Amino acid sequence: MANVTSTTGISSTLGSYSGITSQDIDKLIEAESLPIVKLNNQKSKINEQQNAWKDIKLRLSTMLAKVENLQKPEAFNTKKISNSNDKSVVFTADAKAMNENYTLTVDQLATSSRMTSGKIADLEGKTVYEKLGVAGELTFEGTKGKATINVDNSDSLKEITNKINETSKDTGVKAAIIDNRLVISSVETGQKEIKIEATALAGTLGLTEETGGKFDEGKKAQFTIDGMKVERDSNTITDVIENVKIQLKAPSKDPIHIEMTQDIDHAVKSAQEFVEQYNNVMDFINEKLDVGDPSKKDNKAGALVGDSSLIRLQTQLREMMTDNVDSGGKSGIKNPSELGISSKKESRSTIVFDEEKFRKAFEKNPEDVQAFFHQAIETKETVVNEAGESEIEKVTTNFGYTKGIKELMNSFITDDKGKKSVYTTKSDSFSASVKNIESRIEKFTAQIDKKRDYYVRTFTRLDNVMMKAEEQMAYLQSQMAAFMPQ
Repeated sequence: MANVTSTTGISSTLGSYSGITSQDIDKLIEAESLPIVKLNNQKSKINEQQNAWKDIKLRLSTMLAKVENLQKPEAFNTKKISNSNDKSVVFTADAKAMNENYTLTVDQLATSSRMTSGKIADLEGKTVYEKLGVAGELTFEGTKGKATINVDNSDSLKEITNKINETSKDTGVKAAIIDNRLVISSVETGQKEIKIEATALAGTLGLTEETGGKFDEGKKAQFTIDGMKVERDSNTITDVIENVKIQLKAPSKDPIHIEMTQDIDHAVKSAQEFVEQYNNVMDFINEKLDVGDPSKKDNKAGALVGDSSLIRLQTQLREMMTDNVDSGGKSGIKNPSELGISSKKESRSTIVFDEEKFRKAFEKNPEDVQAFFHQAIETKETVVNEAGESEIEKVTTNFGYTKGIKELMNSFITDDKGKKSVYTTKSDSFSASVKNIESRIEKFTAQIDKKRDYYVRTFTRLDNVMMKAEEQMAYLQSQMAAFMPQ
C-alpha cells in the first residue's frame, strides 16, 4: 500500500487510475458531516445559554444578599459614635441602643492580681531554657480552682511556666517570666486572690514571703459616667448602658464626651447598594434578551432571546421595584418613590436613587422607613396538634417592600423542600439537551467513519480494476504488434 499523507488517513496515491483522490473523499465526507456541524453549533448555543443562566444566578444571589440586608435592623439602626478621646475609652453600640450623649472620665483601669517571685538562686548563671535542677510539687489556687504540678530536675524555668499555664482553664491563673523572675497572675482582672502553698519548691522558686515573693492585689476599673461613679472587675463593661459595650483603654485627665446618633450614612449605603445591584441585574437581562438588528447580516442577538422564564423575571422584578407596598399598616410610606427610588424616564428597567430625598425621609421618621422595607408581624393562632388537642401557635407574617422581591428571587435560584428553582430546572434541561446532542454526535461520527471506510475500499477496488485493465490492454497491444508485418 502507498504512503498515507492525508489528514484523514486516506492514501495519497488513491485515484491514480480512477481520478478520485483522497481530497475528493474528504469533500464527500465533509458534505455528509453537515448534521454533526449543526449539532455542534446547537451544543455551543446551549452551553452559551447555560453559562448566561449561571451568571444570572450569581447576580441574583448578590442582589438577594442586598435585599436581606435591608430586612435587618442593623441596616437602619446602626449607631454613629462621636468620641472626644478614643485612646482612653471605646464605645460600641448595637442596633437596639438608644441615641444618647454621655460624659465620662476614666479614673483607673482594672489590673490582675499577681505574685512575683524573689530572685531565684538556682537560675544564677543559667538561661530560662536550661534545666533548673530543682524538683518537687507546686500547689496553687486561683478563682476557678486548685492545681498541683510536678517539677523534675530536668525542667527549665520556661518548662515550669508552661506546666502552670496548662492548668489555666481549671485554675484561672497564668505564669510568665519577667526579668528572670517567675510571675503568677490571675487571668481575670480585679481584686482576685491567688494562693500558693508554702512548699519547699515554692521557696526555692522565690514564691514565698520569706524568699522575696511579693503579692500585688489586682484593682477594679473605676470610671465616672454622667456624674455616677462606677466600679467593675473588667475593663470591658457591658452592663452599665443597655446594648452598649464600653472598653476602657487608659485613664483620662479631662472629661470624655460621647455622642451616639443614628448612622444615616449606613442606611443610605444599604439602599443605594440594593438599587445598584438591581440595575446590574436588569442590564445583564436586557443584554441577554436583546434581539439586536435582525436586518443586519452580522447581527448578534443575546444568548437568551425569547426565554420566557427570563422575560417573566424581568417583568415581575421591574414591576415590584416601583409598585405600592403593603407594610402591614406599620409604615406611612406607600411607594418607593417617596424614598427616592423610582424608574428612569428613558428606561423603565433602570432605577434611580435620590439620596437627598431618602435622607430627608429617614431623618423625619427612621422607623417608618425601616417598616416600609420590612416588617415581621407576629400573631397567635389556635391550631390542633397531632393528639387532637388545641394549642396556641405563634405565626410570623412578613410585610414590606423587600418581601415580594425576595420571594421572587428565591423562586428563581433557591431549591426549597423538594421544589426545584427555575435555575435548577433550566440547568437540568440544558444538561439533558447537551447529553442528548453528544450521543447523536457520537452516532453520526461512527456512521461517518464507516462511510469513509466504504468510499476508500470502493475507490481502491476501482483503481485496482482499472490498473489491471490497463495492464491487460498493454499486453494485448504488445501481442498484436508482434503479428504485424515489419
